[in-house]
Amino acid sequence: MRIKTGLLILAGLILLLACSSVEALLAPLQAPAQAPVKTPILATEAGSLPGLEPAAQDSALPAGNEQTAPGAAAQEAILILEPGPGSRVLSPLHVTGWADPTFEQTLLARVLRTDGSLLIDQPIQIAADMGQRGPFGADLPFSVTEAENVLVQILDISARDGGVVHLASVGVTLLPGGDEVLSQAGLAEERLQIFRPAPGETIRGGRVLVEGYGLASFENSLVVEVYDAGGARVGFTPCMTSAQEPGEMGTFSVEVEYNVSLEGPGRVSVVDTLPVFDGVGHVTSVVVTLAP
Repeated sequence: MRIKTGLLILAGLILLLACSSVEALLAPLQAPAQAPVKTPILATEAGSLPGLEPAAQDSALPAGNEQTAPGAAAQEAILILEPGPGSRVLSPLHVTGWADPTFEQTLLARVLRTDGSLLIDQPIQIAADMGQRGPFGADLPFSVTEAENVLVQILDISARDGGVVHLASVGVTLLPGGDEVLSQAGLAEERLQIFRPAPGETIRGGRVLVEGYGLASFENSLVVEVYDAGGARVGFTPCMTSAQEPGEMGTFSVEVEYNVSLEGPGRVSVVDTLPVFDGVGHVTSVVVTLAP
């Protein structure tokens, strides 16, 4: 009887091991795990991004963003740290952030009303050596008689043609009095990244493929523009991102026709459009060579 019981136990163990082996073989055939979700990087987590630590102001700061591989996160070229989105602020409007190097380390701060009219237009400096990423800050005086929603824009303007190289913005409310309410800064990740064309690439044939990744604020729609050496717009095409829900990041890919008669420098820009203010929430671009 004991021998029979032992044989039954042994048979059970063999069967269990066989089942485990089958599961191991079947595992690779099951549905693959979902791709890892990229966790948004908050601007308040400054220490997690190179060049954003306060102590770095006294050391060599990293240069501006290089073009990143598809799916890789890049730090925002113009990162607005204060005020955060939705803040309610008193005069003067205190603006701070970090930016990639610009021509003569100069940025332009603008404040726009909902009808697109300009309330403030003031240059500000990046506090870093030429060619280095660094902090910026300014106090922008204003006067309003009642609470007013505005868009704060920080721009990098091309010295070659006066066009917008990069633009970041944040929506706030200006107050005539009372108490300020400051919210946290938004994402420190670049909102719009262009993966193709590459910076410096020569484009020929009157058509350019533009691919990238980012956030489209209004109905997942973006606009891709092509500018020639003089800053004239020579190509324009709207496109949609692959995002399934509003406020999500998504990929985009579109071919844009352009028309130039001579080979020369140009710029491909991607614009996050808005239905109010001046219609521009974010701009990123790459400098290329355009040929007929």
